[in-house]
Amino acid sequence: MDAADRDAQRLPVALWSAAGRLRKTAYELFLEHQPHIGWREFVSYGATPGMQVLGVTLDLRDGRAMFCGLTVRMSPEAFSVEADIGVDAPEDEENGGYRYLLEIPEAFAGSLDEYLPLIESQVDQLIEAAPPFLRELRSGASQG
Repeated sequence: MDAADRDAQRLPVALWSAAGRLRKTAYELFLEHQPHIGWREFVSYGATPGMQVLGVTLDLRDGRAMFCGLTVRMSPEAFSVEADIGVDAPEDEENGGYRYLLEIPEAFAGSLDEYLPLIESQVDQLIEAAPPFLRELRSGASQG
């Protein structure tokens, strides 16, 4: 395997790692809040070639779900990554019944060496933000 072949492996390995970290966070939140939440992971190809979305869904068991997602894009010009946390919000018709709790802006990189740390950074932000958002959503549901 030459250097180009090894470089080709770095992005799928980074995405596998990001998915694993999000999965671990979701499972820890499930353990903390069971039996009141469920969880699952998701991976899908995006609307354009070179786009992939991965993340976890936390089912609040009150008809809502909280989503923690990472979107990666690759094009001949650049790599990009963005992330968000959102929740079902049927009352928010303007946004299609979805409310963003956290939007991490799209970041761009011109090389794989610049890109991989951006992915890690955005996953770090999701992992840090998810627990307090979940607690806030659950406490609001128990009060309402």
